[in-house]
Amino acid sequence: MSAVGEAFIAAFGKPDPSAPNGIEFFQWKSLYTEIGAGWFNGGFLYLFGEGMASLTKCLDAWSFLVPPCDDRIIIGRNAYGAMLVLDHGNTPEQEQLNVLDPFTVTYASRPNLLFRNLIGRWLPQGLLPDFLDERPYREWLSENEVETIDLDEVLGIKVPQALGGKLATSNLQLDNIVDYYRTTAPIYAEAFMARKGTPLP
Repeated sequence: MSAVGEAFIAAFGKPDPSAPNGIEFFQWKSLYTEIGAGWFNGGFLYLFGEGMASLTKCLDAWSFLVPPCDDRIIIGRNAYGAMLVLDHGNTPEQEQLNVLDPFTVTYASRPNLLFRNLIGRWLPQGLLPDFLDERPYREWLSENEVETIDLDEVLGIKVPQALGGKLATSNLQLDNIVDYYRTTAPIYAEAFMARKGTPLP
């Protein structure tokens, strides 16, 4: 097994439950046999599995924040609807891995955050703390007597961080993930454009 696969499995184990592979990407082919795809961390993370192509509707809804890209793969998501998005993955010199975060309303990368070191370093070492903060998720499940949420569901953020919201159970509501992004889009787009000092068309 590769060092990347070993690091990931040591941190997250095997998927439970697993899902069919959802990524057609040359760097992933060998790693898939080592890591697998599906749900990790008790259903908090859904990584590498099929069905994520449907989440491009969320990116489209937030086009005020997410620029267009003709070579884009959604790698995974967490229970709050934050997504790991790989742009230009098939062009090594342009590869960029971004995190779309509905809590901070940001679409941003980190220095040296690429696909392989996402799996072998950034995720296993907890270097994306906001993306990996599962505590409110587990508290919400306990309070609502729910075992897990489905791929098309999200614990949507009611009030984003910039408006004083906290990542806490009182600020989470169960929703359809595409509906959540589409509903919040016009509100956040107006605030985003106002912050940039650009009037809405």
